[in-house]
Amino acid sequence: MSVTESWIDRIYNKITAPKTIKICGYSSLLLFFGSISLGVIIAVAFGGHNYNIIDHWISDLGSYEYTPAPFLLDLAVISAGILLFPFHLYLEKYLAPIPRIPEDLPAPPRMAYRLISLSFFFNCLGSVGMIGVGVFSEDRDIAGLHFIFSVLLFGSFAIGAIFLGLRFTFIKQDLIPKPYNFPVGLYSLCVPLPVGFIAAINVFDSTGLAKLMEWVIFFVLIGLIVPIFVMSLRHAEKQLQIKK
Repeated sequence: MSVTESWIDRIYNKITAPKTIKICGYSSLLLFFGSISLGVIIAVAFGGHNYNIIDHWISDLGSYEYTPAPFLLDLAVISAGILLFPFHLYLEKYLAPIPRIPEDLPAPPRMAYRLISLSFFFNCLGSVGMIGVGVFSEDRDIAGLHFIFSVLLFGSFAIGAIFLGLRFTFIKQDLIPKPYNFPVGLYSLCVPLPVGFIAAINVFDSTGLAKLMEWVIFFVLIGLIVPIFVMSLRHAEKQLQIKK
């Protein structure tokens, strides 16, 4: 093994270590939900536009026109987007492990590697979309990049959910054990993409349906990501106990 490969290996192992996952997991949950919740409260109480989920976009939380604290949305999506990357790697590592030691055997089916590779790719695009939404907020939008990153965020996570759902439902794995894998897997397969499609075809609707549907797909994705987060943190805790 070359020096470069060894260096990359060490970085990878550090990023996907259970302790790192715990730190990133709890930090991202606190920052994301704390910042979003506080941002909504401030927008409703002090924004002056009667902020609500029917008449306003989520992105309006990132504009001084609707809230005196738009940085809260920026903080939520940028921090969560960055802290999700270790989780994407962690899922890939434990849902489709490459056998390196006897404990990794037997190797997962070839299809598991394909599904997780596709899921990893789209979930990483979703994280890039989150970061882009925060960097190019409504007040800092350049050439429509805010809209592009918003589509990338919701679309990528919705597509990535399909491959995760197939993996959880049909191929045995330890990260989300039975019987929890079935509801999580079926939800991943059947809910995010159809709801995302409905949101997409109504994106230019002038009646306000588009804004409501953006919130709907947001809560749908939260309903998927949070259980996977919780199960991953539970798995990381077990890995730490094994090492003690």
